[in-house]
Order: sequence, then structure tokens, then C-alpha cells
Amino acid sequence: MELQELRELREEHWQQLQPLLLGGDNDPGVSGRDNRLFFRSVLWVVAERAKWSALPPEFGRWQTSYVRFMRWNQADVWRQMASHLGNGSELRAMLDAIVAFGDGYTRRATQRKTNKNNKIAYCAALAKTTPSRECSSGEENAKTDMDANWIWRLTHK
Repeated sequence: MELQELRELREEHWQQLQPLLLGGDNDPGVSGRDNRLFFRSVLWVVAERAKWSALPPEFGRWQTSYVRFMRWNQADVWRQMASHLGNGSELRAMLDAIVAFGDGYTRRATQRKTNKNNKIAYCAALAKTTPSRECSSGEENAKTDMDANWIWRLTHK
């Protein structure tokens, strides 16, 4: 299935998908105002491989769709919906594309967290060896930091 075909949510797809979505009228708590519009906005971002901020205004506020997408992604809702559908259907292909898109977000978030933890550990190790020097992102420190093998410093105390 081509990316452009992902954007087309036909009525038969919606009838299969609607019972699986969270935030319906009969669910407790706050419900999504328009689940179909939300799902279409997600399909648009996935099909276009665009940033959420590029979401056209016809889909509502991009921040609302982004936050809801991320919550569902963290709760693994997309994968659960895909597992309820049979293999080979067009709707399953749409959901698989959303799952893959969400997995990319999760990988990038994990990598950012790992990088942050590595920087914190590096700064802590550097502070132990040279207490007079501060760890910052300044240009003068960046040149000297490149010379230091931070992995060796972390593993050989």
C-alpha cells in the first residue's frame, strides 16, 4: 500500500475501527470530540511523513492531535488495534504504518534519554577527575571534550 493511499479512510474502514477506538461516547471520562477526525489527522501525518506542526488546520489544533497520538503510542493502543484486525486488510496496513511511525518516535525518545544520561555521567566523571572545570556546552569546552575519551573515563575510574 502506498503512503498516499493511507490517507483515505473509507466508511467500511471506519465501521471496523470505531468500536476499537478509545474515547467514545459510552466510555467513562472525557471523550475525544471527533475520533474520526483524529484518526484522519494521524493518517495524514504518517502518509506525508510530515511534522505535526504542518498538520492542516482542517484537522484542528496540531498540538491536540500530537499529544493524543503520543499518549496512545505510549499505551500501545495502535498495536492493540492492529492485532484485533485480520492480516492483509487495508485497515490493518494503515494501522501497521501508524505503529511503525510510533515506534520511530519511541526509538528517538529513547535515544535522546540515553544521550542525556551519557552526558550526565560524563560530566560527573569529568568533575571527579578535574574539579576546577565545569561541564557545559560551550565551544571552548567542546574542543577539549573531543580530545577526552569519555567512555574510557567512565569505565576506568
